Amino acid sequence: MRKHFHFGPGHHGGGWRRHHGSQRGHTRGRGDLKYEILESLLDGPRHGYDIMLAIEERSGLRPSPGSIYPALQMLEDGDFVHGSERDGKRVYEIGEKGRELLAQREPEGEEARDAESFIDLHGEGIRQLHALKEAAKQIVRSRDKDLYKKAIAVLDRARRELFELLADHI
Repeated sequence: MRKHFHFGPGHHGGGWRRHHGSQRGHTRGRGDLKYEILESLLDGPRHGYDIMLAIEERSGLRPSPGSIYPALQMLEDGDFVHGSERDGKRVYEIGEKGRELLAQREPEGEEARDAESFIDLHGEGIRQLHALKEAAKQIVRSRDKDLYKKAIAVLDRARRELFELLADHI
């Protein structure tokens, strides 16, 4: 049976998303977002978008605004975080109850650690793809025809090697 992969814009699902795609088969449970938010606030006060970026930096997955803001409201209603207006933005800080909740969190089992390890690898893969894209953009901007031809050859080899890896795995 052939496996199909789709990595493209407009293919979103759930409350977690990669920069341009869905986070299919994600391992995060419904209650995990609150812990991600609380952990991001340990570094200091943040506004909602900054919390989303902090979570993405740590996990490689960015929660959607439609999941982050209701979770922040729930945490604020439960007195786990405290929100205030600063420079026209709603900024959140972790409260004592939030720190206690994090401290009481049960240690993750082996399955969860394996899932987190995969998410870390996925995040690194996404970072590498973005870096590759930026390098290619710089080569295009150089307008150097020979450099461009060499870059195309490198990209072609990389594409072929990735498909070979995939073919060996299926």
